[in-house]
Amino acid sequence: MSEYQSRRTEEGFRRLIAFSDAVVAIALTLLVLPLADIPDEIVDETSVGTVLSDHLSDIVSFAVSFIVIWVLWRNHHRMMENFRAYDKVLFELHFVWLLTIVILPFVTAMMDNRHVDRANAAYIGVLAVSIMSLVAMTAWGRRHRELLIAGEDTEDWLAHRSGVGTLLLLMVALIIAIVVPDADVWPLLLLLLSGPLENLLRRFR
Repeated sequence: MSEYQSRRTEEGFRRLIAFSDAVVAIALTLLVLPLADIPDEIVDETSVGTVLSDHLSDIVSFAVSFIVIWVLWRNHHRMMENFRAYDKVLFELHFVWLLTIVILPFVTAMMDNRHVDRANAAYIGVLAVSIMSLVAMTAWGRRHRELLIAGEDTEDWLAHRSGVGTLLLLMVALIIAIVVPDADVWPLLLLLLSGPLENLLRRFR
């Protein structure tokens, strides 16, 4: 590999983070577009309460997906605060993670369409791949300390962040969604157990 192809600069690292933030911001904006069309569909006199009631599932879907993407970005942000550089693997893992981010608005729209079978499974599957890519980034940083900022804060982050428990719960949620299509996104409530499960797994590391 030539020196040009293998070059990794501080400016390149900043651009990677800035690009990731921009993609997330665009994905969050796309989520609201279906809701923006609702007022144009109103032809009779009605009230705000009635409109909100008639489109409650769309609004809930938007809120859930907004929170999901926000949490994914927050975890990515906190993780990258411990990195000082990147390499080819970290770069490619960002491709996978950003792909899941831009797909989330699409699978969210599919869930809003009741004619699409197992759209909830597709949604949870995309979310699982997104978490998996973040877990892989963390694991790669743990194996390649030269990419990380040296210090107690980074060591503390490595000691308390794995994401494996969250990923396992998502796998269980995905299986439930496939077996029980009418479960909608309720299997994601399993993620409430991610904290206790992560603490339990930490005892065995």
